[in-house]
Amino acid sequence: MQSVMASPLSEQALRLIKTGNEIASKSVVLSGQQLLLKGMFKFNDLDAAYESSRQTRMGNPLMGYSPQPVMANKILEKLLKKGYDPAIYDVALYLLDGESGFIKDELMALNLLEQSVKAHANPQSAFVAAVIRNEALVSVLKDNRQIDELITFAILNQVPGAKRYQAQYINNRKGSLRVENWRQWFANQ
Repeated sequence: MQSVMASPLSEQALRLIKTGNEIASKSVVLSGQQLLLKGMFKFNDLDAAYESSRQTRMGNPLMGYSPQPVMANKILEKLLKKGYDPAIYDVALYLLDGESGFIKDELMALNLLEQSVKAHANPQSAFVAAVIRNEALVSVLKDNRQIDELITFAILNQVPGAKRYQAQYINNRKGSLRVENWRQWFANQ
């Protein structure tokens, strides 16, 4: 999973939520959740909004909150409109995996990933975009120069699996990676 540099406010809020869950204290979790919401609504803190979307998507058993992917997607949609990179990356993976209320759409995911690379220099986005372009059935997407640029950027930034992918699937042209779930794939690297 992509690491995100959180704002001090959202960092503190997440620390409260984590601690509250560890010690089974609803009041501590609630304090953290309120801090995230304050950051999101009062201070327009994009990090707090992003973390709120993640908390909403996961739910919280201690608090009795069930996962709410539709609400989380609405928050992500607003962050996407503001060009917030972690949201761009998340939505792209949801589109690739067809999860959490998103319909599979590889082309839209590719557009988002390339936007993430151009605007935010996100190496994980570069790697996934390189894989999509390299394994595309449509020849228009198989731009070798662009694939090479994307995979090289990912390798230089030490994205797990990028170097191996280049050697096995780009240079030797043997088979394809066929990732069913990108989040799981990155977690297993």
